[in-house]
Amino acid sequence: MSNLLQQAHNHRTSGQYGQAEALYRALLEQDENCAEACWGLGHTLMNEGDFETCVEFFRRASELEPTNLLFLLDLAKFLTMLGEYEEARPLFIRIIEIGGNERIVSEAKKQLSYL
Repeated sequence: MSNLLQQAHNHRTSGQYGQAEALYRALLEQDENCAEACWGLGHTLMNEGDFETCVEFFRRASELEPTNLLFLLDLAKFLTMLGEYEEARPLFIRIIEIGGNERIVSEAKKQLSYL
């Protein structure tokens, strides 16, 4: 992980969303296909209340790394939060089908049982 990406994550997790957003956007200017920067920016924008834009970045991260269970789970959970159950359901199913990380698969199964 790059130093800049780690700094962005640190700012985000400490609630410094403006700094995090600036760093994630700088990273995406350098490499528009950095899935982890898209994912981090999605979380940052969500915490800032920009739900419309954040879902775009969660989707982009999942499209760039379609087997990344964490990216898929976060997108599916966010869609569920928005009440977009029909869009979230296949993502939870996909996580279960991909398998691997038992914690994430278990979370997907739990979330799916609520839909």
